[in-house]
Amino acid sequence: MTETQSTVDDTNRMMAIRDNVVKDADKVWIKGIEGFSVCQWPNTVHGSQARILQAMQFPLTYEDLIGYSGFAFRVLNHEAMCPSASHPCCGIACVENSYKALPWHTHQYDSFPWSDPKPDRAAFEKEVCDAIKKNIDQGIPVHYGSEEDGLIIGYADDGKRWWCVHPYYKEGKQAFWMDELKPEGIEAFAGPKWPWTVRVWVAPKESDQLVLPKTLTINALNQAVAMWDQKVDPNISPKPLHVYFSGDQAYEKWIGWLEQVQAGEIKNPKSGMQGNAWCYAVLVHSRHIAAKWLKQQANLFDGDVQNQLMKIADTYGQIPQVCLKDISSTWELFMGPDRFEDWTDDIRSEQISRLEQVRELDRTAVQLIRQIV
Repeated sequence: MTETQSTVDDTNRMMAIRDNVVKDADKVWIKGIEGFSVCQWPNTVHGSQARILQAMQFPLTYEDLIGYSGFAFRVLNHEAMCPSASHPCCGIACVENSYKALPWHTHQYDSFPWSDPKPDRAAFEKEVCDAIKKNIDQGIPVHYGSEEDGLIIGYADDGKRWWCVHPYYKEGKQAFWMDELKPEGIEAFAGPKWPWTVRVWVAPKESDQLVLPKTLTINALNQAVAMWDQKVDPNISPKPLHVYFSGDQAYEKWIGWLEQVQAGEIKNPKSGMQGNAWCYAVLVHSRHIAAKWLKQQANLFDGDVQNQLMKIADTYGQIPQVCLKDISSTWELFMGPDRFEDWTDDIRSEQISRLEQVRELDRTAVQLIRQIV
């Protein structure tokens, strides 16, 4: 495609998506933007990116983002079994390569509660609201989030009020005004507090700024090896707020925690049940995508490398089969804290057995990746 054709396509695309912007006396919003649930897309960061790509009529998919980011190959475990280990920005972050895959430049406004206060908070908030307003007027949803991410799809009051969809509000099926949410409960992930991050789409990347899919794939495979090999000293000083273990060490700590629960050595095992079950569900989700996506990406390569990628994909594809053997959902066997009394020694022994099996499959897949990267 020539540079002139690319410019024409971008212009036509922007004209088309602006047609989805609706204005009335109460608000300005983008019609046709669907939310998503965490059952559909557990990774809310890349789920939000994927919805924006759909709105802008780009073919890059959620599965592409999970693959390019390296999240498809990550396994992470928190020292206290916190569910945050399943988030792409926690521990070893899996976001940089997915941003490289995007066809547009983006800009993130940070407002983390642990960061220094803004010198001029009012000016900062006005700048963010103006940027949100500009994106919505163009027909581009805005990515926002704190613990979990969602989309701003409209505004009122000159950009100061935000009309949103979020996977932790009504499973993403119903839009809402962020400032009308309650500040407690699971819906607090969606509002009403000012979010930790707001990311707007700024402008199309020039042709020489786009990273080729083949390069992005190689980056992801290198990241898979690095994540598997990473070791963390749990006794490091000064100790960080959260300690996460990755790859082979993550399985060691995860299995070890379950064995400690079996032995009665964990004071409050109920507190780790949500993280245990959620990380297991996300592991199934990630490896399912890894298998499917690598078979797709194998077409970018020739000969032995292509064959090796197919073999790696088949290895990753066995992991969901082991995890889901004789059950239709991971939550049937690896339950949350509301079913503490049902969480028996036999069930924990079964999970240990399955984790040991998938650990060997993950180890084999990484060994195969080493041979080509």
